[in-house]
Amino acid sequence: MELVFLTSTHPDGPRMSLQKTASVAFHALLLAALVYGVHSAAVVRPLPRGNAVLIVPYAPGHQAAVAPPKPKIAPIEKPKLAAKQPDPPPPSSGGDPSGESDVTVATANFDPDPKPDLSALPHGARGDVLIDIVIDEGGKVVDAQLDEGLGHGVDEAVIAVVETWTFTPATRAGKPVASKQQLLFHFERA
Repeated sequence: MELVFLTSTHPDGPRMSLQKTASVAFHALLLAALVYGVHSAAVVRPLPRGNAVLIVPYAPGHQAAVAPPKPKIAPIEKPKLAAKQPDPPPPSSGGDPSGESDVTVATANFDPDPKPDLSALPHGARGDVLIDIVIDEGGKVVDAQLDEGLGHGVDEAVIAVVETWTFTPATRAGKPVASKQQLLFHFERA
């Protein structure tokens, strides 16, 4: 069996094949530009020397690559309206369990958290310290009694901190009165 090679030469020679290659390359670039969404045209300008050309993109309606800085415009501030404070709730007229009316509860003004040293407790120990306090008409703690505790000096440290607390005193018919509260503190040692 004999192999036969067929070769063909173009009658115009190598100059024509260079033009065809350039035409194919140009059309491929044009097709790629259309496929990838280039929305600008290009201006082809011949260079002063030789047969080379320079392609300069032209995009009508678009800004230059380096745009001048835009002036800063301060935002317009909306006028601030004075918020109307809600009216305080009227004193309760239903009364409290003792049959008195217009009674408010004492609220804490200064109440730092007690942070006793738990190192004396065994690891994994947890529990509550329950304290009954009496608050006088001036809002000071005048008596603190331990109901339930953990021992090991924790209870005494909690009571010492609670005795520094101050309150807005409870009121009855708008007048400050002495009151009692029960406080619960939970502690755990890891």
